[in-house]
Amino acid sequence: MSKNFVSIIVFVLLLCIFIGAFSKSYSSHNISNLAYVLALGIDVGENAKMKISAQFTKTAAFSSSSGSSSDDSENIVLVSCEADSIFSGINLLNTYIGKEVNLSHCSVIIFSEEFARNGISTEIYSLVNSEEIRPSTNLVVSKCSAYEYLNNVQPNLEKLTTKYFDTFAITSKFTGYISNISIGYFYNDFCSKSCDPTAILGGLNYTARSKESEKSDENSSSKQESSSESSSGSDSNSNNSNDSNSNNSNSSNSNSSNNTSEQQENVSTEPETLTAENSSVIGKRGNENIGIAVFNGDKYCGELTAVETICHLLIIDKLDSCIISVDNPLVEGKKMELQLFPKRKAKVIASIKDNRLHVSIDLNIDADVMTLEDDIDYSKSENLDKISISAEEYLKKEMDAYLKKVTKEYEADIDSICARVFSLFATISDLEEFNLREKYKDTEYDVNINVNVISTLLLTKT
Repeated sequence: MSKNFVSIIVFVLLLCIFIGAFSKSYSSHNISNLAYVLALGIDVGENAKMKISAQFTKTAAFSSSSGSSSDDSENIVLVSCEADSIFSGINLLNTYIGKEVNLSHCSVIIFSEEFARNGISTEIYSLVNSEEIRPSTNLVVSKCSAYEYLNNVQPNLEKLTTKYFDTFAITSKFTGYISNISIGYFYNDFCSKSCDPTAILGGLNYTARSKESEKSDENSSSKQESSSESSSGSDSNSNNSNDSNSNNSNSSNSNSSNNTSEQQENVSTEPETLTAENSSVIGKRGNENIGIAVFNGDKYCGELTAVETICHLLIIDKLDSCIISVDNPLVEGKKMELQLFPKRKAKVIASIKDNRLHVSIDLNIDADVMTLEDDIDYSKSENLDKISISAEEYLKKEMDAYLKKVTKEYEADIDSICARVFSLFATISDLEEFNLREKYKDTEYDVNINVNVISTLLLTKT
């Protein structure tokens, strides 16, 4: 048998194998047969353990014919169901969608605050175990329901919603108000037992909160009108009916004004108290991400404000730059903004003294003056020194408050403090006998912050 004949037979066999293998795969996994999930939301269910919400985009949204569409919301589909587990819920969505639900393009997973308080370890293990979920998928804990969060996702500067989810990693670098936290990052911290995990803190902005308030007013008003109609039908006295309607109208108006005032009271413009769902942002997109959700183990235990998030990122070396507002030492009664740049990595040294955990934190930061006042020479070293001292005092105060909050109030080690003393114990038995996590809440901190104001960008004299 010639070599050419053998080669032909081998070629034909390989061709048949490839055709048989890939034709079936193509028919079942063709893009027209798949429904790609952009974001997944998990809430507490009413009739089952959880309510699962999935945000899809129509495949036509990526075609050239739809490229002229200015509103991506027309191409977004939000579907929810209730089930006892994530994948049983997704299987139920398969029957409704009529396509195979695919999670390989899922950019963000949202847990509601209510659900996260009960623990999310089972859900995290299940999602990480899925070959479709990428470790880089962002993890958000929402102060509103996950369904409301997804229902208010509308891109502003991006044409596609997927582009908005990609900005999480970008904005965390230059604002310091959020951290780019993925499900892989959460899983590693949770499993390591040396650090408590965190997630992005999300919620609704002022625009969406106002709309939700108006909806609740309309619902209460309609209920009152229906009750007044039933009472007027049974009562032959029309005057009483008119009085009832006017009273209901007045009460609904008062409820509306009360809700509006409450919304305004909840708005914060100070970074020290600013978190998701209390900012003053007004815009088309109804959701926002500000702050960090703190976990003790797998249970959500509290939140960090914008400034507390900056403090956390400075300690773990995850901040490129940020802007803070401090007292102006050159003009009494005024504030000034500084742009901070960490000069080098934070120096964190932990030790054990008198059966207690002692931690020393050294931060070296460069800063630029952003706010300039009239008739002040910003090139003089004495003026820059005064600004540096003011910034150091502010950061020292906020850092002390942050460390006290996470250590004593939350008892959550999100800065990997305990892991820095593992090497001091000869054996695991010695470490367990010391009961490090119990000692953590009594940790003593020594914080040293050095801020060096090096320039005022373009102007040095005004």
